[in-house]
Amino acid sequence: MNQRESKSNRISIERDISSHSLRFKRSLNQVRVSRTLMQLFWTAGPVTGLGLIGGYYIGFGQFPDLNLLIYFISFTVLSGLIGLIARIFYNITRGHLEEQGERDVLDVTDKLGDLILAARDMNVQAYEGDARKREAALQLLRRVDLTSYGVTIAFSDLTGRREIGDIMGQIYTYRRIGLYSRVRELYARYREQIRQIEQELEDDAPEAAKELHDWFTGLTFGSSRFGIAREPHFLQRIMSSIENNNPRLMTFRDVEEMIILAYELISGREIPMLVFQYSGRWKYARALDELEQKRSEYRVYQARGGNRIRALSAFLIESGYATVEDLPEGLTIHQLIDHVTRMMDQLAGELRRSAMDPNTSKDELQRLVRIMKTGLELYSMAHRAYNETGRRHASMIEASRKWEEITSQAYGDPASLRLGSGRRGIRIKEDMIFLDDDERLEVCRHLAWYFERLDVHKTGFAFASANNETLFPDDLDHETGTYTSGAMAARRLAIEIALALEPHIKLSRPEVQRNINATKAIYLGELAPDMNAVRKAELGKRMAKDADNRLGYAAEQMAETLVRLYDVELGEDQRDFLHYTYGARTEVLELLDMREKMTEHPVSYLSERPPAVDPVKQEWIRAQRIARKRMADLNPQVSRNR
Repeated sequence: MNQRESKSNRISIERDISSHSLRFKRSLNQVRVSRTLMQLFWTAGPVTGLGLIGGYYIGFGQFPDLNLLIYFISFTVLSGLIGLIARIFYNITRGHLEEQGERDVLDVTDKLGDLILAARDMNVQAYEGDARKREAALQLLRRVDLTSYGVTIAFSDLTGRREIGDIMGQIYTYRRIGLYSRVRELYARYREQIRQIEQELEDDAPEAAKELHDWFTGLTFGSSRFGIAREPHFLQRIMSSIENNNPRLMTFRDVEEMIILAYELISGREIPMLVFQYSGRWKYARALDELEQKRSEYRVYQARGGNRIRALSAFLIESGYATVEDLPEGLTIHQLIDHVTRMMDQLAGELRRSAMDPNTSKDELQRLVRIMKTGLELYSMAHRAYNETGRRHASMIEASRKWEEITSQAYGDPASLRLGSGRRGIRIKEDMIFLDDDERLEVCRHLAWYFERLDVHKTGFAFASANNETLFPDDLDHETGTYTSGAMAARRLAIEIALALEPHIKLSRPEVQRNINATKAIYLGELAPDMNAVRKAELGKRMAKDADNRLGYAAEQMAETLVRLYDVELGEDQRDFLHYTYGARTEVLELLDMREKMTEHPVSYLSERPPAVDPVKQEWIRAQRIARKRMADLNPQVSRNR
């Protein structure tokens, strides 16, 4: 036994790895030295000799001497050997970095694809009961090219009625094979029934009602493969989250949209962009630039206030205090402010009653206090943002007045500014948002480092973190000592993606945000959990090529801005230019021009005051103070710590 142990002690198993030797061997294998040497000697020997002899004889009428032949053969051999050594040296020093970059791109594409699916699931998971079924159905209808049976299932869940699903499945089937006479027959038969369902859904689920209407009338047929509409203003909410260091300002849909944007840009998506500028005298250009800057600032602060109200609405739903029926999707910002204010009143009343009720448990009281604390923070931020929006609105009106004054003095009529040819006027500039090869590698290296730091990996068909919990993992709330949902991990990921993209495409610029929102995201209905990395990369590249890059919607928005803000007259030539160049709808442009001409004193949207958010109510603060005092009485230790 001792002899065996002594023998075993003399034996050791070690891993002997030399990165330099491995890299050298890999470089030799890539260069294929034997084949390269054979090609070199073949070229330097017979090929160079025959070429030299033939060319020299044709040029000089005689054969070259031996020294000249030796010189050319030696020159070819030495040049080839130097080139071979240079290739091997490059592969050893820099080639492995390119290989690592390619692996990073493939790995990041693979993980982003899985994260898109995980974010979709989290978005649905945030709802409960019938609201979850409706949200899952909306995900199917908006993001997947469904079969007829899929349409039936989706609308059955969306409306809660199987017969409506059967009707929509029939209509979709006949529309898909071009039997429009049958479609019109079914439309006439079920029009009133569908309209009644739309009205019932309008109050509790406006988005579901709109989706039912669009599918019933055929407005969405065959359009999904060319792109999916983005969540409005998702970039503004994410940038606000970064600016305020508060990830709660974004929603789960914003997280999904951010991951999709990174996925499509890495896959080679090129997003067109339209901006306009004044060409002419510098004082007119300066006045226009000032007005555009004031308008951009106003839009940013307006979006900031709205984003905080929507973030508060999303938080109340995520926390379980409010339901989707209490705060439905699709409300205008004015309606949402009223709904959120009522929910805060209700929360304050419940918090006060719970604090005064001796039977209320400590955990329940802590839950309500946490909800009220975050709610007050978000509401206060919305109030401050809308106050600042009012000031920015006044600055924009003043800049608009200066612009109208200076153009009136120069031309006699501001409407004489032209979009067409000429040395002076407002010019439309086209640009492109994309990542070149170096930028793509930089973004992927950044994200690969982030994924490696979190130890994010695949476990079967589920995406997991280092502890093998389904992504997104639970987070420890250090303030309360309790675990929250993985919402914060998802939001931090969206922020990290924005930080990786910002140096290359300038996401913080308002014009970049507007143009990204004006285009459609790529169709990812074929994305599945069991796809490998190569298939996901191929899918991204294929869908990026098929994506709808038309600028019709962006051109229509720009035309409305030019007409209503800059007093530009859209004549027939200008309308034709926007229609044939960018695909803007003629009827929309004509309506814009007609509305301005028919209105004797047109009211610019500059005069429309932004929504008003009242200050935080004292009743809310008092309710929180009473609850905190009750918690301190229940736990004196907490009181001493505070």
